[in-house]
Amino acid sequence: MYRVPLFLLLSTVSAFAQEISLKELTDKALVHNLEVRSSELGRDINEARIREVKSSALPQVNLAGDYKYYIKIPAQVIPLSAFGGPEGQYSKAAFGLPWNLGTTVQVNQILYNPSVSIGLKAAKVGREVADLQVRRTKEDISYNVGVAYYNAQTVAQQIAFLEGNVAALDRTIRITDLQYQQQLAKGIDVDRLRLNKVSMQTQIASLKADYDKLLNMLKFLAGIPQSETIRIRNTVEENAVQLPPAQEDGLNRTDLALLDRQLYGNTLEQKNIKAGFLPTVSAYGVGNVGVYGIGGSNSYFTGIPAYWAGIQLNWSIFDGNTRKNKLSQKQLEGRQMTLQQQQVKESISMDISNARNQISVQQQNLKTSGEQVTLAQKVYEQTQLQFKEGTIDISNLIQTENALREAQNDYVTSLVKLRTAELDWKKATGNLVQN
Repeated sequence: MYRVPLFLLLSTVSAFAQEISLKELTDKALVHNLEVRSSELGRDINEARIREVKSSALPQVNLAGDYKYYIKIPAQVIPLSAFGGPEGQYSKAAFGLPWNLGTTVQVNQILYNPSVSIGLKAAKVGREVADLQVRRTKEDISYNVGVAYYNAQTVAQQIAFLEGNVAALDRTIRITDLQYQQQLAKGIDVDRLRLNKVSMQTQIASLKADYDKLLNMLKFLAGIPQSETIRIRNTVEENAVQLPPAQEDGLNRTDLALLDRQLYGNTLEQKNIKAGFLPTVSAYGVGNVGVYGIGGSNSYFTGIPAYWAGIQLNWSIFDGNTRKNKLSQKQLEGRQMTLQQQQVKESISMDISNARNQISVQQQNLKTSGEQVTLAQKVYEQTQLQFKEGTIDISNLIQTENALREAQNDYVTSLVKLRTAELDWKKATGNLVQN
């Protein structure tokens, strides 16, 4: 009986899809993943904030205009003695014209404000933090793509093993059925074999569904539309993993760099609060033109310009200890970040040690499980031959078949754990994404 090869059934729709490697998927994810693109937009937003901070150091120009039409011109009370009249007597007089138009242009330039220079430094730190956040997002996506890719390969190999076992079981069923017809075997033996086959076919169907889910996850992570078809290599690479050197310290980890920049940003915030105790000095210039007029047969219009310049001092001498309390708060936050730095360094050391140990353990497990698969395959073939010869019963055959399946699964699991341990080590040492 001819059997359709493994992934002609598993991915018939993707038969013409080009095989995509882990590196290609990762590269796609680092460009097209929506989370990565969102973090890059966050970096652009931060750049806009930096430009906003820089603009505060440039001259500020304001234009104001005001038009008034007095239905009744306001009057003022004036002493008559000012115009040669008697002392102690007053009169009301309305000055001005009913039409008034005032236009003012004012230019301000900061001469001294320590908060501005500190703000510019903080803006640069913000740029570095935004870049690090983008890098951290890319690291997370790279790691998730790698894990999903290896898991998909694991499932694919499990399916391949099971389909191979089903093919061997089909041959055994045919032989046992012939033996039953010749009264050399029991009918229950055939039924038990068929039941075992149904169990494996059910497991294969479940694994195929898991495989499709993992492919969909890879498309999601890589920013590939779900409507498109992808095909990956269905065997995990068995090349050896180089055991990482013991001196790797992980000091280039993104989370540690982020804490370092955030701690520096906290220092700048403290300096900015302290700068609030100092005065600020600004220079300004004003140009003003007032136009006055009246309509009618005796219409009259005149413009009166005025110009002046000055220096302005602002100094908040006492604010109810608000700045003092803010400074105390930021100092406590700085101490908290320092403790977090120490904690992250200890965590990094632990992660590197665990990943290195895991690589060593899984390398040994892979070697052992490979030997077990070879031995289990040999025992299974011998058991099949003995069963055909009638020297053992069906129970022994099923038992050795289950042992082979378990050995195969252990081998694939060890292989994927080794690849995942390699990913964990790269993540722990900050080498997951190369700039």
